[in-house]
Amino acid sequence: MEYFLYFILTIILSSIFAIAGIGSAIALVPTLNFTGLSFDISRASGLFVNFITTVTTSYLNFKKKLFENDFVIPLIISSMIFAYIGAKISLSIDAQIVKKVFGITLIIIATVMIFGIKKTNIDKKLNKLLLYIVGSIGGFFSGFLGVGGGSIISPILILCGYDAKKIAISISFVIPFSSIIAFFSYATVIEIDYILLLVVGVGAYIGGMIGNYILYFKVSSQTIKKILGIILYLLSFKILFF
Repeated sequence: MEYFLYFILTIILSSIFAIAGIGSAIALVPTLNFTGLSFDISRASGLFVNFITTVTTSYLNFKKKLFENDFVIPLIISSMIFAYIGAKISLSIDAQIVKKVFGITLIIIATVMIFGIKKTNIDKKLNKLLLYIVGSIGGFFSGFLGVGGGSIISPILILCGYDAKKIAISISFVIPFSSIIAFFSYATVIEIDYILLLVVGVGAYIGGMIGNYILYFKVSSQTIKKILGIILYLLSFKILFF
């Protein structure tokens, strides 16, 4: 019965967040934790869901020859390294401290989703170094919090002036790598429930398909993002104060 609940929750969250083009792990991790799963298991499940929901997209984008070496490779390399580091550090810190960091991160992401961010001009000479830095930050939080690094990397790159479409395509290549590295970092330390992974993996895949189907009805992604921002605010307050 519990697995059925996890399955339904994953489908619902994956469907809704797919409409906005955002990984559902940012909401799935605290939701699974609220239902009684340990925070470590919830984060590992979130990372696995991120991998499942983005690996197909990245493969399709690769076949379409949308892979830009100079832009994507620095993000992949740095995010993989720091996803591992973030996961290892996270497992050595008290879970309550990690939860507080998670709650604050949710507030920041929710604020960006609701109010947006303004682009700034960047020095083109610093592009590659900047990509390594941004990938490192996103990868670290991906491993540390058990969420997709894309929710961290995308706002920073937009703030730096990169094209939103280019970011969306590039992030699809980055998330599978950072997520699976961080997941295996957890798997070597905690006891993984493989039935749970199967349940949330299938639920995330179905939810992603539902979300993409709903997009054909021309639902406003901006409206959805504002609604999701409010949901993330509520989740953050639950984590921080209750």
